[in-house]
Amino acid sequence: MELSNATIAVTGATGFLGRYIVDVLLARGARVVGVVRNPDKAPELPGRGVELRRADLAEPDALAEGFAGADAVVSNAALFAMSYHRPAEYAETNLEGTRNVFAAAAKAGVRRVVQVSSCIVYRRDAPRPVREDAPLRERPRRLRSWNAYAATKALAERAAWQLAAEHGIGLTTIRPGGIYGAFDPNFTRVHKAFVRPPVSAYPAFFHVSLVYAADVADGIARALERDAALGRAYNLAGGDPAATAWDFLRAWRAAGGRAPALLLPVPVPIRQHYSVRRAADELGWRNRPLLDALRETLAAEAAGPAARRIAVGSAT
Repeated sequence: MELSNATIAVTGATGFLGRYIVDVLLARGARVVGVVRNPDKAPELPGRGVELRRADLAEPDALAEGFAGADAVVSNAALFAMSYHRPAEYAETNLEGTRNVFAAAAKAGVRRVVQVSSCIVYRRDAPRPVREDAPLRERPRRLRSWNAYAATKALAERAAWQLAAEHGIGLTTIRPGGIYGAFDPNFTRVHKAFVRPPVSAYPAFFHVSLVYAADVADGIARALERDAALGRAYNLAGGDPAATAWDFLRAWRAAGGRAPALLLPVPVPIRQHYSVRRAADELGWRNRPLLDALRETLAAEAAGPAARRIAVGSAT
């Protein structure tokens, strides 16, 4: 697909990752339609040529109207928050919302969808580094607050593949690792809380597959541009070996981020390794260095929310 001649509908376009996706698509010349629950959340987007259409993930008819005229849909909206949410909320948003997106895409005549999934969809016993053909999590006996996000994202991806086949929709799934970037309400916010005091404990030996939000958006655009990506899933993560949380902290400090005068390492022996070879070979994608990404992150935050045209340069 030639993005300069395409209309792309993006759910969750006013959210954290959604803003990056919009920026990357606009930079490639696409016409972007943001299909969002609250258009007032991003009043600057229409001024940049983004058409905002109001629709909730629980409203398949409104979603179909939002997708009307689109050449492809980026199914990005989902519930993920480090604050407490009822397990049923995750199921309603992530699973039922996905089902509604595909029903709406079929009704609107859209024949291509890129779904933003997650590396968390894999079974915990998958061999390391985890490749895209590793098995996904099964439905748990009961959704609880600690497993609801992972379980519903895996169920949503299973539903997406099934519904895409039923409706004749070309599907690509993107599985990011832990996403960070400017105005991130989750991982980056927690990191800032750790480094705010003058003396702080910080995780060490924690191999976490982090990925810059702009690089996830770049991977989504690359998947749209390549017909070979149809029917494929791609890990977009830190690769193998993954950087540690301590590496992230060092890069943060080198980029000019605030850091405590005294840091106490707390051993957290967790290793998250996801292979990104498929994305590199088939999409030409790579995850840019932490230092470069964090410099862009801090510069974007210093400019303020009103100047949210976040860095869209490719990592290559």
